[in-house]
Amino acid sequence: MPDKPVKSGQWSQPDIGYLMRMYGSTKLAEISRKIGRPLASVNKMVSKLFPDSTENSNTPWGATDVARLKKLYGSVGTVEQWARIFKRPVLEIERKIKSFGTEVKERPWTRDSLAIIKKLYGSRTNIDLELILGMPARQIEEKAVELSMAKDKKFSSSSIGDSTGTNMPRWTAEDVETLKRMHGAASNSDIAKRLGRTTKSITSKANALGLYKTPEHLRQMGRDNVDWRYHRDKCEEEENAQSADGNP
Repeated sequence: MPDKPVKSGQWSQPDIGYLMRMYGSTKLAEISRKIGRPLASVNKMVSKLFPDSTENSNTPWGATDVARLKKLYGSVGTVEQWARIFKRPVLEIERKIKSFGTEVKERPWTRDSLAIIKKLYGSRTNIDLELILGMPARQIEEKAVELSMAKDKKFSSSSIGDSTGTNMPRWTAEDVETLKRMHGAASNSDIAKRLGRTTKSITSKANALGLYKTPEHLRQMGRDNVDWRYHRDKCEEEENAQSADGNP
């Protein structure tokens, strides 16, 4: 099947609307393919629509934003992307996500919570769903069995593991100490490589332990991301230029 033609020039409102809806929950490469625009163009529009925000926000969290963050949590999006969406610093997003853990308790199923589990159960770990629904994993799993729901095959075969997907090894006391020691200064991907786990597993355990990145590390992550995006975009520009010239 031939590749979809690559668009250039001014963005259409449908393309902008699609990017705004999908950003933070879908990989940028997938968005790029869907709308038929180069990844560099998508990243440029992201910077325009969702500028970085490093200043602390004094604005209280509204119910709509909380619901949206819960919907995004556990997707392929990153905390950095969510910070852009809500125009709040990364640390504030992490704190809000941690606060979801204090709300987990047995509670009756409502029309809204049933709609959420039906929509997200297949693509979220039960650990994620605990925070999203504010219910213990046992109650969530019981409802899933009652409704004959299962994890999506693509999700189950991915590197994300929980009690109903690909099992991850149990956390040992040594693993926990390594996580605590490294978390303030190392990236979650580096910690994952060190412990032989997925980045998702590291993030979930860190949230459960109430661990946060140091402000200096978050600033350095931001600088590294800027450098990485700059070099990536330069490489893509060079590749596009070569393609335009007919070079391989």
